[in-house]
Amino acid sequence: MTRDATIWQALRPAPMKKGPMKQNHASAPLDSLSRLSSSNEMMPPRTEANITKATEPYLEVGLICADRDGNRIRIDRVDRDAGTLSYHFLNDELRVQEGVQDRSIEQFLAGGWYMAASGKSL
Repeated sequence: MTRDATIWQALRPAPMKKGPMKQNHASAPLDSLSRLSSSNEMMPPRTEANITKATEPYLEVGLICADRDGNRIRIDRVDRDAGTLSYHFLNDELRVQEGVQDRSIEQFLAGGWYMAASGKSL
């Protein structure tokens, strides 16, 4: 055998053995390998059912809302008899960022705030 043939023989993949597959062996089509390489689970897409526009019946103390720019607030007080509420802005760690803001419920809702569905987060 020539030197080139010896090198070629060493680089060539070994022939596949025929017979039953090993017990813990898995195979997947090549196009799905990228999905198998990540240990992260796929997240469900956000839908309109997860995030809705804030409405008066759902306003309550502790509710966190967000605007289209991603600014988040937490409602501190709701006085339905007087038609007012108080809230403060939150930072990324959900800590108080600014002082308390007082608004009428009508003004607040006109600001276009959104809230997460029950059990969901913004």
